[in-house]
Amino acid sequence: MGCVYLVRHGSTEWNERQLWQGVVDTELSEKGRIQAKMVAQFLKGKNVSKIFSSPMKRAYETAKIIANAIGYEGEIVTDYRLRECEIRLWNGKNFEQVLSDHHEAFNEWRTNLFSNVEGAESLGSVQERMYGFLKEMVVHYPNENVIIVSHAIALRMLIAKVLGLMPPAHLNFNLDNASLSCLIAKDGSFRVKFLNVTAEDLSF
Repeated sequence: MGCVYLVRHGSTEWNERQLWQGVVDTELSEKGRIQAKMVAQFLKGKNVSKIFSSPMKRAYETAKIIANAIGYEGEIVTDYRLRECEIRLWNGKNFEQVLSDHHEAFNEWRTNLFSNVEGAESLGSVQERMYGFLKEMVVHYPNENVIIVSHAIALRMLIAKVLGLMPPAHLNFNLDNASLSCLIAKDGSFRVKFLNVTAEDLSF
């Protein structure tokens, strides 16, 4: 059995202001860099064969910090499928503003797997590309430990697929910045070993 470690990128200034980012290519804040270094401590000694990352700056920088900390000398492989959900309709707005300005569209998007909201990629589309990447990846690394660094919505939909959750049940768990989750891969199927372990929790 191999472990697939799922890491949400460290914090950004937009995260700290509680603004929707989507595919706005923000960078890590100083807090985010510290978080990435902290989560990397848990991943030391895990015999990681490969690190994959979203090509977005906040994810790739998180992956680089982890790679340096654990002594990983291989390539960090970026894949477009690991990017965050495209939600340009409410980029730069906080949750209250989104509900106020786009209430109907937002509720349609977050409760309907294959919503048709202009300016917002459907959750089903995100899930399909994320799960497609996962299935493809384990074919090449079937019994190895790998790290995937991605984003909140993208990772949430991947985990929801593994757990068999349909919207809006995917909202029933958190994925904090620089949190670590783990999937166990065996014979082409997956199960969740742990979920949303944060840097503050990583003392075990």
